Amino acid sequence: MSTIDANGMLIDPRVISRRSSGIEHGALPKVLAIVVHQTDSSTAESSLNSYGDGGNGAHFLIDKNGQIYQTASLHSRCYHVGKLIKSKCLTVNKNTCDTAAMAKMLAMSWIQQINALDAHERAKSYPDRYPVNSEAIGIELVGLHIDEKTYEAVTAAQNTALQWLIDELYAQFNLKPADVYRHPTVSYKNPGEASSAIWK
Repeated sequence: MSTIDANGMLIDPRVISRRSSGIEHGALPKVLAIVVHQTDSSTAESSLNSYGDGGNGAHFLIDKNGQIYQTASLHSRCYHVGKLIKSKCLTVNKNTCDTAAMAKMLAMSWIQQINALDAHERAKSYPDRYPVNSEAIGIELVGLHIDEKTYEAVTAAQNTALQWLIDELYAQFNLKPADVYRHPTVSYKNPGEASSAIWK
């Protein structure tokens, strides 16, 4: 099994360190979940170069050939989940929703609704809601979006690397399959993002 060093870097021959401090935004006090993304870029290098500008990014990047890069410390928070999270109870089991509060929010305009749902969800604790940046590791897979509903397919080499990496993170942080999410499940993104990513 791999190890995590004092700087929060995963030490294993399969992982190349390309840490970009500009995408690290304060401490990641606990790891409760993993969110799987696609980059909307055609090469790993273009994503790695963009991380140098700071802002959004994730902890790992997996190239089309399966090469894994660690781009942020596992002790640091990255902005990868998105500003607004969806309602987990609406998606998974409506019977667990606060019916009166939900009816009020669903009657709002779209912008008001998604902001109200986000605030309502953030008052809950994980796993009663979807994970947020302060408790989730992000994994990016290199891949372009094709249209508003579709991304290009994840390669077999990427899926092999993704499975290995997630298995390592399961062991390091005592996570389970229910703690791994595709980005569009958690927040308002292209529904095709990471749709062909496979793990167990």
